[in-house]
Amino acid sequence: MGRKKLAMKRIENPTARQVTYMKRKDGIIKKASELSILCDTDVGLIMFSPAGRLSTFATTGSRVEDIFLRFVDRPDELRGGPINHEEFLSRKLKELKYEAEMLEKIVM
Repeated sequence: MGRKKLAMKRIENPTARQVTYMKRKDGIIKKASELSILCDTDVGLIMFSPAGRLSTFATTGSRVEDIFLRFVDRPDELRGGPINHEEFLSRKLKELKYEAEMLEKIVM
């Protein structure tokens, strides 16, 4: 039996929306991992759930902050255009990277 085609529109029921998010989140993380392995690429992924919880994925041996900093540090023409509030974004990413490194030292 085939799957029913879903209309691409917002799911109004909050519970159904959260369940769909959780199922599809796992699928997109699996695809990102497969892309990284098959093509030997660095992949960084940031998602916020409907409830506002943060989920991140970074390829093995990388941090999502490092991948996004590499993106921000590229010239505009290689990045596809300018980023709004680039200085703020870069500063925040560096702060996150520093905090992650400190947490890693504390835990070890």
